Amino acid sequence: MKKTTWFFDLDGTLADTSDDIIESFRKTIVDLGLDEDRFNRLFVIGPTIDDIIKKMYPELYSQELCDKVRSGFSKYYDVGDFPLTKEYPGIIDEIKRLKASGAKVFIVTNKRWKATKLMAEHFGWNVIFDGLYSSDMYKDGPLGVLKKPELLAHVIKENSCDVDSCVMVGDTINDFEAAKANGVYSVAVPWGYGKSDELAQASCIYAGQGPLL
Repeated sequence: MKKTTWFFDLDGTLADTSDDIIESFRKTIVDLGLDEDRFNRLFVIGPTIDDIIKKMYPELYSQELCDKVRSGFSKYYDVGDFPLTKEYPGIIDEIKRLKASGAKVFIVTNKRWKATKLMAEHFGWNVIFDGLYSSDMYKDGPLGVLKKPELLAHVIKENSCDVDSCVMVGDTINDFEAAKANGVYSVAVPWGYGKSDELAQASCIYAGQGPLL
């Protein structure tokens, strides 16, 4: 079946956001007096802030600590200009090609809603994509904060998507597990933050040359 609905991860898929994220996270960790060496060894981009803290500081993990990290990170990161972030070459052109063919395209990300919205506006993605979806965009409503599998399920339902026509494009295991949980075909991009064993979990790997499918 022709793939007519495309979901794109953001960090590591649309743009290399690592430098801005790492610097903002590091400043937050230092401000809170947490072990910076452990941050240097264990920090990875992709999971939610709650999952990151649970992995790096399991003995200190609490919702209160996660809220403090989230607030501190937002202070440094949510400024709207993202000076160290760069789009990956060619990916937006390919997304425009998909749209021109009649496909629907969405951003589905674990990135917080405020940063997702600001970044989309900064790079002009908000006028390209048919919708932006973030893990915490429903945090004040009955849905709450969603893991990526649940977020993807919500996007599919809200947009009445036929799962057989859907594709999830990402760079880490979070994306491919979300796709699998929803019966969606997945494509790994090789330029992001995922390791080779993570990429192998996708239905296929995009070479970065020519059309996605």
